[in-house]
Amino acid sequence: MSTETSLTHRLVESHRGYAHAIATDILKGLPSHVEKADIQSAAELGLTEAAATFDGRANVQFKTFAYYRIRGAVYDAIRKATWFSRAQYKELVAASAVNEYMTDASAVPQTPVGGVEELEAHVGSIVSCYMLSLESGKVEPPIDRQQSAEDRLLEKEWHSRLHQALARIPEKNRTVLTAYYFEERNLEEIGATLGLSKSWVCRLHAKGIEMLRDQLEKPADARGGATFAGSIR
Repeated sequence: MSTETSLTHRLVESHRGYAHAIATDILKGLPSHVEKADIQSAAELGLTEAAATFDGRANVQFKTFAYYRIRGAVYDAIRKATWFSRAQYKELVAASAVNEYMTDASAVPQTPVGGVEELEAHVGSIVSCYMLSLESGKVEPPIDRQQSAEDRLLEKEWHSRLHQALARIPEKNRTVLTAYYFEERNLEEIGATLGLSKSWVCRLHAKGIEMLRDQLEKPADARGGATFAGSIR
């Protein structure tokens, strides 16, 4: 057994309980008929993938590195299920999207630089994930007859603003966001279509969310028709 394989094996064996704990935490929010063994199996898959790709980078502990990847594997497994209502599915997409964004963020070594501004940027990106998730799904929600005309107008304006902002980010990032939120595909499936690794698609997703956030935060008169010239950093 090579040194690299041995390290992967040790990380998996020493953190199996940690993966199961994450699976149990997610399971609490799922319907009672969901099998615990299925969720744990998905968590173990995420743990194995994390262990195989962990390179001991400075300032990033394995538990931090593995946490979002374990959760991501569980969310991928859950998204393939068919027992969700549309409302539950949107909640799942939101949680999964935020997890993918934080997966990318956790891969960057932590430094004391950034402070409040960096935290605010992350919060803005997470809000963007939730906004996109509300647009997800192939079934149009029924009209809420109790919703005021003003609220319906504001909702319509927000829908238009979100899609205009999405149209202004680079094509590759937009392709990833569109496939993830509107075509019900996970990052691995998107990567297979684009000929990219899952980790690279995760980076495209995170950067796309950041650019979408920047577009949404611009004043209306500053958004214009400008587009980003670049893609991922």
